Amino acid sequence: MGLHAWRIVSISLVAGLVLSGCGDPEPTVAEAEKVLKSHTGQILKNVFAVDIEVTDLGDKNIPCGNDRYKRTYAVKARAGAGSGDPEIVTLMLIGTLDSVSDYKLIKDGMTQTYQQAVSVKYRHRLVLSSPGKGRIEVRGETECLPLT
Repeated sequence: MGLHAWRIVSISLVAGLVLSGCGDPEPTVAEAEKVLKSHTGQILKNVFAVDIEVTDLGDKNIPCGNDRYKRTYAVKARAGAGSGDPEIVTLMLIGTLDSVSDYKLIKDGMTQTYQQAVSVKYRHRLVLSSPGKGRIEVRGETECLPLT
């Protein structure tokens, strides 16, 4: 390999290393929780949920170790549209994810009325379910993140 080719390879490696360290900064646990709550609200609005009740306010730092914490948030509601069939309600919840953000569905262990989705960008996980006719439950949890 000639001198010119080595320079190109060297420059490419250096550029790659520099660019790999230039990602988005890691959010704090409070920032991730704020997005989690916002996305949950958008999902419920998009499926016309009624009688919304917050069952887990979050706002508590749950230690994960290494000065990192996670937070949770959960709501339950009633389906304000459709037949109330739990499989259809869960499908409606899943169907609204793309309009909220870029979520990836978890494939393993899911059922027709219980689904999990992950937001890599916003560092949280959602559980979307319909445990009975017309019932909606959305639970979320942030990843383990720093306080500041």
